Amino acid sequence: MKEDSAITQVRLMEEFDLTRKQVQKIIKDLREDGLVERQGSNRSGKWIVKK
Repeated sequence: MKEDSAITQVRLMEEFDLTRKQVQKIIKDLREDGLVERQGSNRSGKWIVKK
């Protein structure tokens, strides 16, 4: 996410050999911990890595 702020869940699934549900859980946890946030829309937005 830090290197490619426009990375998609599908690419994360492929790169880390995870299911969509696993990726969604990890992203949810990162957001709740304040480590990442989404800027813009789901389709054309980007990830902001805070730490």
